[in-house]
Amino acid sequence: MPSIGVEGLTFQPQREDLLAPETSGRLGGVQMGWPRWSLAMNLANLEFPVADEWIAFYRSRRGAMRMFLGYDLSRPFPAAHPKGFRNMLTVAGGPFMGAAGAWAQSVDAKGDAILTLEGLPSGLKLGRGDYIGFKWDSADADEGDADRRFLVAVTTGGQADAAGVISVVVEPSVHAVVPADAVAHLDNPMCLMKLMDDTKMPRIIISHAEAGGVISAVQVTLP
Repeated sequence: MPSIGVEGLTFQPQREDLLAPETSGRLGGVQMGWPRWSLAMNLANLEFPVADEWIAFYRSRRGAMRMFLGYDLSRPFPAAHPKGFRNMLTVAGGPFMGAAGAWAQSVDAKGDAILTLEGLPSGLKLGRGDYIGFKWDSADADEGDADRRFLVAVTTGGQADAAGVISVVVEPSVHAVVPADAVAHLDNPMCLMKLMDDTKMPRIIISHAEAGGVISAVQVTLP
């Protein structure tokens, strides 16, 4: 997905929930399916060749036939580390490139998903709104393709301790399709997405493409 020419975006979980009224007067909720990330972006007035890049992207996706890697353009790295992890070292002394050494998830008594990452630099911070990505190879992929992705967002943050371990609360929880050997990473976390029907390209005039283009997409979760 191109990363330039966007003037505004919304990136939020899309939930399919039902209200469940009880005879006692309580109002419960029932989750229908897994929450999926939904992306909506408004394109600015685009000069060429930026407009060409978006048009080529739109055409190459063939509507909803092909997937792409989508993400929140406003948060490619944690807010506390907006320029990435240059010069940061793991507790083992090696350069930190964004990937955790290991990860595990548990669910507490309130139903919150607690995600623990290991092998991080001591003092690394994750706050509300930061993203954690997961990448792995599908059964048919070549080693290192990382053609499968999943994405969670931090709702309660934390700081890596002296051992390079951090635990944070995330939404949604990590789906069962994510294998235990998937790489958890903090650099450009993404998910697989497909374009929705309300995607449209801006009107082209001689010198540029007018504002008004909309990119609308939803997450696809695959094993």
